[in-house]
Amino acid sequence: PADLRRRHTVLYVEDNLSNLILVQRILEPRGDINLIPAMQGGLALELARLHRPSLVLLDLHLPDIHGEEVLRQLRQAPDCRDIPVIVLSADATPGQIDRLIGAGAHSYVTKPLDVRPFVAALDRVLDRRRVA
Repeated sequence: PADLRRRHTVLYVEDNLSNLILVQRILEPRGDINLIPAMQGGLALELARLHRPSLVLLDLHLPDIHGEEVLRQLRQAPDCRDIPVIVLSADATPGQIDRLIGAGAHSYVTKPLDVRPFVAALDRVLDRRRVA
C-alpha cells in the first residue's frame, strides 16, 4: 500500500506550465511523492537546500539561469551534492547528454516525455534512495 511506503520529495525545476502539469498528473496516482515545483533555477537552488529532496527533475531552459548551471551549483553545494538529478530536456544531442552526465546528472530523459521511460528512471533513483 502507498501509505506504508516512504514518501519522497521531488523538486521539479521547469518553467513550462504544461510540462509541470503533465508531470504532476503522471506522479499524482503514486501517493509516495511530494512534488515541489520551481519555475526558476535560483528558486530551485534555494528549495533544494531547504527541503533536501530525494530527487531533482531539471529542465535546462529556465528564465533566469541555465539548467546546466543549476546542476553545477547543486554538485558544488556540500548539502546538495548527493541529491540525484534527472535532466528532462528536448535538447538531446549525444554531446549534450554526455556532458551533463559527466557534470553529475544521474540520467537524461528526453521531451516530449514518454511516460514509461520517465517513470522507470524515477523509480531507479527513488528505489535506491529508499534503501539508503
